[in-house]
Amino acid sequence: MTEQKNICITINSLGPGGAEKQSLLLAKALKDYHNVILVILKSQPVYQPRIVFIEKEDICHIYLPNNPIKKVVGFINFLRKRNIDVIFSFLPKDSLLSAICGKVAHIPYICGGIRNSQMAWVKFLTLKLINNYLLNYTIANNYAAYSSSMDFGFKNKVLVIPNGIEIRPIPKRQKSNKNSITIISLGRLVKQKDYETAIRSIAHVKQILNKKYSLNYKIVGQGPGEASIVNNIRKYGVMQEVELITNASSIYDLLESSDIYLCTSTFEGISNSIMEAMNCGLPIVATDAGDNSRLVLDGKNGFITKIGSYEEIAKHLVSLIELPDLRDRMGITSYDHLRDNFSYEAFQEKYLNLIENIDALQIQNGKIENIEKE
Repeated sequence: MTEQKNICITINSLGPGGAEKQSLLLAKALKDYHNVILVILKSQPVYQPRIVFIEKEDICHIYLPNNPIKKVVGFINFLRKRNIDVIFSFLPKDSLLSAICGKVAHIPYICGGIRNSQMAWVKFLTLKLINNYLLNYTIANNYAAYSSSMDFGFKNKVLVIPNGIEIRPIPKRQKSNKNSITIISLGRLVKQKDYETAIRSIAHVKQILNKKYSLNYKIVGQGPGEASIVNNIRKYGVMQEVELITNASSIYDLLESSDIYLCTSTFEGISNSIMEAMNCGLPIVATDAGDNSRLVLDGKNGFITKIGSYEEIAKHLVSLIELPDLRDRMGITSYDHLRDNFSYEAFQEKYLNLIENIDALQIQNGKIENIEKE
C-alpha cells in the first residue's frame, strides 16, 4: 500500500441523490488508509440518512460558506492548509469548483466526475473544458458516459469506476407462487425516468392477465413530475393498480416486499436503484439505457428492452408474473451478479489502486492498464 495521502472528496450537498451516496461510500472506503475529508458545498438540502451514515462511519467533513466569494476563498485556503494531495469530485458543479480552486492551490491531482450519458450541452461542454485543461482525470461511473465523453472530444483522461454497494444478506422470500404481484420502481420523478411508459406497461399487463393476478405497481420517489404521473395513472385506467409513494421511510423494506423491479429510463448512468433491487434478489426488467445492460444480463437476471416499448416491457413482466420459478431463479442471479461485480469491496479496491498508482496511470478504453485486467 502507498504512503498515506491527504484526500479531499467534494459533493454539492447531502441530498438524496446517488452521487451524494457514492461520495459518502468513497469516504468510508478510503478513511482507514488515507486522511480523508468530505467537503460539502451547500448546507441544504439534507437527506437524514446521509447524516446518519456520516455519524455512524465517523467521516470527517466540513461545509463551505454559502457566499460564493467566501466559498471559493475558503476552499482554496482549506486545500493549502490541509496540504491536500488528491481531490475527488462527483458532479459538474463541484468538479468545476475543484478544478479552479485546485489549480490555484497547486493540488497535485484533481479528479472530476461524470455520471450521466446525456446532459445539457452547456454542462457537457463545461466538463469537457475542465477535463481537457484543468483536471488530471475524470472518473465516469459508467461506460455509457465514458463513450459519450470520448465522442464529445474529451481528452483520454477519462476512466471508469462503477458505483459500489454494500451487499446485504439475501432476503428469504416466501414462495413466489402467488396471485398477488408487486412491481416496483425507484427514482426521481423526472422526465428521464419515463414513468408514462411504465404506467402504460402496467395497463397493458392488466389487459393481458385479465384479472388472473392482483397487480400492485409502486412508484417510489420525489420530484417535479408528480402531477404528470398522477394524471397518467388516471389516463391509463390503473388507479387500483398503481401507487405513488413520495415519503418512503425504508427503501429496502419496500424492495424486499416486492417481486419484480422495473426501470423505464430514457437515459442513465449506472443505476443505483437497479443495484439496490439486485441487492434484494429481484429480477429486473429495464430499458437499454446507460449501463443497464451491464447490470441486467438479458435472459439471465432479467430482461433488457427497447426504450419506450411498453408492449415489450409488458411481455417480459407477464413472463415473470406467470413463471414463479423463473422469477426466483433470475432474482438469485441478480444478487450473485451484483455481489461478484459491483460490491463495496470491488469499489474500494479500484479507488485504492488508483491512488497507489496515480503518478503513472495509463488509460485504455476507460480502464487503467497497469492495474486493471480485462
